[in-house]
Amino acid sequence: MKIRLELQDLAHYPFLKEAQEVIASRGLSLATITRTPESRLYLQAAIERIREAALYKKGQTWMDSEDPFLDIISYGLARVLVSCIHNRSANGSLARYEAERALYFLQAIEENENIRRHIFRELDMPLSGKEMSFVRYIEITQTLREESFRLVNRDLIHGMVTLSGEEENLLLRERIRILLLEQLPLDLPETICETFSESISEVQKIFAERTVEEYGEVEESRFPPCIQSLYDAAVSGKYLTHSGRFALTTFLHTIGMETTGIIGIFSQGSDFNIDVTSYQVNHIISQGNDGYTTPSCATMMTHGICFGKNAKCKLISHPLSYYRKEKKGSSKTVKKPSGDEIHKGM
Repeated sequence: MKIRLELQDLAHYPFLKEAQEVIASRGLSLATITRTPESRLYLQAAIERIREAALYKKGQTWMDSEDPFLDIISYGLARVLVSCIHNRSANGSLARYEAERALYFLQAIEENENIRRHIFRELDMPLSGKEMSFVRYIEITQTLREESFRLVNRDLIHGMVTLSGEEENLLLRERIRILLLEQLPLDLPETICETFSESISEVQKIFAERTVEEYGEVEESRFPPCIQSLYDAAVSGKYLTHSGRFALTTFLHTIGMETTGIIGIFSQGSDFNIDVTSYQVNHIISQGNDGYTTPSCATMMTHGICFGKNAKCKLISHPLSYYRKEKKGSSKTVKKPSGDEIHKGM
């Protein structure tokens, strides 16, 4: 059944193909958008959308837009700008934000059941009443960590998994997130990124600031034992396996260390070659399109680089979680001087 979607509907769900058709109908493309009088407005809206994605907190709410078309085009441009910075974390942030935003409108605003069903169909989420094929269910839930979504905890009848209305919506959110993440980064000509270089610099700054906010200044004393061992070996010029170099590089990059600083750490090795090391480090920290993340504790153990495991390690499953907890713990232990102590020092 053909359904009519208003501009405000498409602003709620800009990932639908109808939203892209609206943009095309106005004669806009990546090649022409910079030549329009509204180009700065469009790009600024995209940057603000990315900023919201980077700073997203659970429980955020949204309202209908006063300019639905601006919402639609800012979605498309946000994906372009994020694709140009080659940052896997940024891709994840934008995909999660758009999925949460769509779920909010679906739950809090949407009153048209036909639109809801249209979205499910467009995203290839076949539902039969309140049931879903267990094969499709597994595909969609494989990234969810909640115990309630594990297949062993579900009612399975004749190959179908029973779902509540709330669970349908949550699976839709995950489906949107996965689809958008799979599409990023977009395959763009280098000339496109050059055209938007000024806006891209702003986007890079947004995620650099988020890294500082999340991890603060790099503190070696807060490293997990495995990373500390790898770090000590590197700065003393000792040999590191490929897995060790990879884990150390991704960890240091994620917590905000500059590329030149990371390269410098490996400079004490007897076989150090700045061109080779620069290439390897830049490749690992996602200057290319692939993007890599710091290995989990389980992966570190598999590769034999889980060194010096202590009691704190038993409570976490990822080196970055260890570092983050240590940083938070250190900030809580900083004692502020009392009024009397301040006067004594004067």
